Parts: sequence; structure tokens; C-alpha cells
Amino acid sequence: MDPYVYPNSNVLINKLNIVDEKELIDVEAQLLIAGIIDIHSILDDLDFADYTSLQNIHHFLFEDLYTWAGEFRTINIYKNERVLNGLSVTYCDKNRISDTLKAIFQWAAQIEWSPQNRQLPSQFAKFMTDIWRVHPYREGNTRAVSIFMKLFADKNNLDFNAELLSQNAGYLRNALVMAAVDEAPEPSYLHRIITDALFYKPSGLTKQSEEKPSTYKTVGQYDVTNYEEKPFYTNPDKPQ
Repeated sequence: MDPYVYPNSNVLINKLNIVDEKELIDVEAQLLIAGIIDIHSILDDLDFADYTSLQNIHHFLFEDLYTWAGEFRTINIYKNERVLNGLSVTYCDKNRISDTLKAIFQWAAQIEWSPQNRQLPSQFAKFMTDIWRVHPYREGNTRAVSIFMKLFADKNNLDFNAELLSQNAGYLRNALVMAAVDEAPEPSYLHRIITDALFYKPSGLTKQSEEKPSTYKTVGQYDVTNYEEKPFYTNPDKPQ
């Protein structure tokens, strides 16, 4: 049983008591836009060396809608992915979220986050993938992680084009899925868009022109331009 949803539905329990799934998605999107616009108001409260910064960002973005904003999920979750032939990424167990995030941030503290680091795109993508694979929240993980990475880049004086990610949200999420799968991960899709977002060329470390949207149409054999978000389940065998 999922304590986060209304009985006999997939709709997340919310402060506005919206019980229509589409309406909730629309309202959430509007609130998220407002939150992104004002996100810099909490920058002074964020310690990017600590995973609590991710919690603060999630809370700020979703506090008007969910009582659990910024709080780690208390259930395990699954989502059948088209790009994985119906399988799910193995997200972090609910009891290991804090320890796993702590280890990820300890790793990040050892990295040189600067354009002079020729491994910057792959390490930036790994950092993002590792956090995303934890999926610490019941909902809003990809959005919170994406915004965290943008603010993290700003903190480290990296020239990061976050709009490229937001404009290709379907590609980004499916690229994260492919990079985060346990068996035979395929990070090349994520590396491509992260490299472009960082305006990074290994040979010269110079800016390159933005890629056309057509670059981000497919992940594997699937067209992801019309990707539709589907709900998570607590039962891995539940059909979608």
C-alpha cells in the first residue's frame, strides 16, 4: 500500500486536495516554474558539500503542494521503463538513502570541478546519475536533481546551459535511466547532453554552439520527444 496516494488512485495526496491526475500535473508544473524563478532566494542556505542542500531545494520547490517536500521517501519505488523493455531502474532502498547520498557527496568532494579538468563532463554526469539513482523522494526527483546540478555548476563557476536540459526533459530522463541501470549501463546519451550543456570540447576547452533539438530525439531505439511521465509503484510486478 502506498501512503502517498489517495485510496484507489495514482494521484499523490496534496495540500490542494486535487484528485485529478492531469490537473495535479498542471498545477505542479506551474508551481515548479515559480519555484525555479525564486530559487536563488535560498542560495545562502545551501551547502553544496552536503546532501541536505538537495533536500532544501526539493522542499523549496514542492512545499506548497506536498507535506513531505524535502523528506526522504519511506517506501521503495519502481517504474517500468520503455527504454529498459519494461524493467525498472533499481532505486536505492528506503533505509539506505542517507548513507548512500553521504557517500556520493564524499566522492564529489574529491573532484576538481573546473573547466581545466578534462574529465569534467563524465564526472559531472556521474555525480548527477548517482544522485538520481538514489531517487530520495516520492516524486520530483529528476527536477530537483537537475536544478541542484545547475546551482552546483554555478557555485563552481562552471558555464552550464541548464535550458538545454529543461528543453529536452524527455531525453534527459531516459538518458538518466540508461546511465543508471545496474547491468550494462549506457551513459553515452547522458554524456552527450551534459557535454553540450557544459560547452566543453576536450581538445580545446572552448565553447561550442548549441546542438539542435533533433540531437536529442532518441535514446536507444525509442523516440523520446513525446515522453509522458508515468507514476511510480510500490509493487514491482504491478502493470502500467
